[in-house]
Amino acid sequence: MFETCVEIRNHFSDYLDDLCTPDARKSIRYHLSFCDVCEEQLEQWQSVREELRALPHQQVPPEVALRLRVQVSQELNRKPFTDCWVRFENALKPLLLPATGGLLTAVICFCLIMGSQVVPLTNVPDVTVQVVTPARVQTLAPMDFSTGDNGMVLVTEINAEGRVKGYRVLSGTGSPEIMHRLDRMIYFSVFQPATMFGKPTDGEVVLSLRRITVRG
Repeated sequence: MFETCVEIRNHFSDYLDDLCTPDARKSIRYHLSFCDVCEEQLEQWQSVREELRALPHQQVPPEVALRLRVQVSQELNRKPFTDCWVRFENALKPLLLPATGGLLTAVICFCLIMGSQVVPLTNVPDVTVQVVTPARVQTLAPMDFSTGDNGMVLVTEINAEGRVKGYRVLSGTGSPEIMHRLDRMIYFSVFQPATMFGKPTDGEVVLSLRRITVRG
């Protein structure tokens, strides 16, 4: 079935994993019976395979696993919007050239008209435009833990896409269970990113968490 040593070696992985067809396995065994070089190569494959299996398994920390699941979920939810936006851009490209020509003509006419007008003076002071806005909380996930009587103060780092990059505790302490629940609350909350000159940018949100007791 196989004629050269290269073809045989290309099927070593399937051969070791029992994924070959009966005819292919028979052909490989027949070739190994008289080719010492390929037999030595197969033994090296087996040795590397056993060494890889003997490597210790690394356990992913729970907080890292939680962040990865949140990021994967956000990417999956954002993908349909990205596909629609790409399709919209592709449909809009044929109209860009005529639209640009019409816009340029309108701008030239506007400049000619405004150039002949005299702008009157006014005593009304200019309105300051807010060029920087801080990051804000849109939706805070429910708290299912108690922060104690003194509460906790956090600084949450938000990137330009409104996602949590990390946080640090300024005041207050908690057990590992409380910190785990705090991770879930922070990374499942929705934030509005900070802006600078109208463009999203990185920012921080200070959260003050306190226990609230409702008495009947």
